[in-house]
This record gives sequence, C-alpha cells and structure tokens, in this order.
Amino acid sequence: MGLKPAEEPEIDELTALILSAYSVISRGRQYAGMAASPLPLSLSDIDTYLRSRPIQVNREMFEQAIFALDDVYREEVMKGDGEPEEDEE
Repeated sequence: MGLKPAEEPEIDELTALILSAYSVISRGRQYAGMAASPLPLSLSDIDTYLRSRPIQVNREMFEQAIFALDDVYREEVMKGDGEPEEDEE
C-alpha cells in the first residue's frame, strides 16, 4: 500500500518504567462474572511487584500512575461490553 509504519513515540525513562511495571502488575489481574470483567488492581498487586523490583520513584506517585493506567484500561474494556456492533453500509 506504500504506507510507512508509524514511528513509535520517544518516551522518557520514568514513563518506560511505569508502563513496564503496569504491564507486569496487570498480568496477575483477576476477573469476575460471566462476562469476565476485569477487577481493579489493588495495593497488594503493586506491593507484590515492588518486593521483587524495588524502584527509586516516589511510591505514592507510582501508585497513582498505575491506578490511572488501570482505570483507563478498565474503562476501555467496559466500553466494548454492551455496545452494539456498528453495521457497515
């Protein structure tokens, strides 16, 4: 088609650390109900991660970032549930 793949954005070291941590932490996510709705991550999930990988970042800010990413993820998943599929004409 002649289209070049989009270049990945450059991210700083702190952002990379938080995104990587979220990826690892969310692997232990639990789900509930017949629709397997994702449950929110907990402080226990973050504690488990930090016991194996100490970080040099303010703990409160780290938790806020992880929870914010998790909120966005769960909102996106919930948008997909219950919305009728659009018919193409």
